[in-house]
This record gives sequence, C-alpha cells and structure tokens, in this order.
Amino acid sequence: MRAVVFVTEQTSKGTERSPQEYVDPLLVRTGEAYARLTFEELHRHLCDALRDYEPQRYSTD
Repeated sequence: MRAVVFVTEQTSKGTERSPQEYVDPLLVRTGEAYARLTFEELHRHLCDALRDYEPQRYSTD
C-alpha cells in the first residue's frame, strides 16, 4: 500500500529529491495505517493537524 498524504492549498510541491514530493504536508499516513483508521480517528487527526498548521510564508519583496 502507498502512503496517504493530506495537503492544504498552501502546501508547496517539489523538493530537491522529487518534483512529486510535498515540502511540508499537513498529515502523512502509511497505506496500512490509513486503512486501519476509522472516519472519526481520521477526522480527529486532521483537525489536530490543522490546529497546529502554520503555512510557510514567502516574501515577495
């Protein structure tokens, strides 16, 4: 199983290692861990991650 990656609109994509990799995803779970989660657990994990989330801000100066 592949990983499950949750991102926001502000999540940057593309790293030195891979153009398909996210720089700072909101939440990442292995496919196996994701398959075991109930909807309630997933919802709680996402809400907790969003509460702690601080998007990276880039200066346009």
